[in-house]
This record gives sequence, C-alpha cells and structure tokens, in this order.
Amino acid sequence: MGAFLAILPLVFIIWMMVRASSRRAQAIFQGYDPPPRGHVSARGLVLAASQLSAATRVGGRRFEARQMTIEVEVPGQPPYVTRGVFRLPRGIVEGVPGSSLELSVDPSDQSRIVILGPGGFTGPWLQRGAPRAY
Repeated sequence: MGAFLAILPLVFIIWMMVRASSRRAQAIFQGYDPPPRGHVSARGLVLAASQLSAATRVGGRRFEARQMTIEVEVPGQPPYVTRGVFRLPRGIVEGVPGSSLELSVDPSDQSRIVILGPGGFTGPWLQRGAPRAY
C-alpha cells in the first residue's frame, strides 16, 4: 500500500504533463485548416518565383508567402502549370526556380495546393501522413 501511495503522485504529474502538451498542440493548430484527407501527393517544379516574400505565421508555424509559378505532377495525370501565392515552410523549403517540391493537391480543386517539407513532413501536415512514393 505504501508503494502505491508513493507512485500515485508520479502518475498524477505525468498525467498533467500529457494534458498540458495536448492543450499546447491544440493552441498551435487553432485557426489552421489542414488539408482534407482526400488530398493526393504530388511533386512540383518551381518554374518562376518572386524574389520578394512575406513572412507569415499560421498556428505558431513560420511560413514564407511567395508568388510562384509551379508545374504540378500528380501521379496518373498529365502535368499542369499553376500560378499563385504559396506558403513555403520557412527554413525547410527553398522556393527558387528549378527546385523540386513535395505537394499535396486537392483532386476536386487542383488549384488548392499545399507545399510540404522534405519527405512530406511539415508541422500540422503530420496528421495527413507521409506522401506515397512514385
């Protein structure tokens, strides 16, 4: 009985730490809408990119918003070119012409593209899982 009473505070402390980390994770991802599970993995080639970028934050994560032209290759479909302002994970992905990107594309709206980090791992997108290999 004495050992149980000695271990009980330790279990309580661990439970409180797990609960606090869960709340912290919820606070980080609050206000961020991760890509739906229906997104498919793709690869992109940066054809053109603006030299100017804007630093942004989404849920505590740092991104670089940059105007780019990207050639998108979705497996089983012909490649297509899209232009727009894309969020690049800051310090992880280079948005310079000629660089290759890991992407996640919404099959119902191919203009809805999310740029992932190397191997498909970037912050909130960990919930979606790693991209499939070609």
